[in-house]
Amino acid sequence: MDVREAIKKQTDVAMILFGHVLSSTPKDSNVIFSPASINSAITMLAAGPGGDLVAGKILSFLRSSSIDELKAIFRELSSVVYADSSASGGPKIKAVNGLWIEKSLPTDPKFKDLFENFFKAVYVPVDFRSKVNFHFNLAFFRKKKRKSRVWQNITKLGFGRNI
Repeated sequence: MDVREAIKKQTDVAMILFGHVLSSTPKDSNVIFSPASINSAITMLAAGPGGDLVAGKILSFLRSSSIDELKAIFRELSSVVYADSSASGGPKIKAVNGLWIEKSLPTDPKFKDLFENFFKAVYVPVDFRSKVNFHFNLAFFRKKKRKSRVWQNITKLGFGRNI
């Protein structure tokens, strides 16, 4: 597998998605689009408990040959994009990966391990049927991530209160 060629395919798909996002955004608004974050989320979905049908559709959409290829792309991107290169004068980028899953659904422990250890994502079983429990989990997630400068700046500006 040629990781660079696979990344090029992913970039092409990201540009197609960006075109759709941009075309549906009002002209006088701002757009933030992170292909790396979208890649992370879609790769987690493909590698997760959805099974071969879900993975197959995602692989087809992303023009990828296998879950292993997606993981290789994620590994490459995360080592570059999410790396803290501030010592060399580069940007310091923080990203929060998280996965909330309905707690009543059966989940294989290997997926919890995959999300927490490979993707470095917060894995939280949530009772989506109970609004109180959902809001409690949301508040916990926000509190856990408040150390992030990005989150601090967003909340200083008054955004993120409903996230």
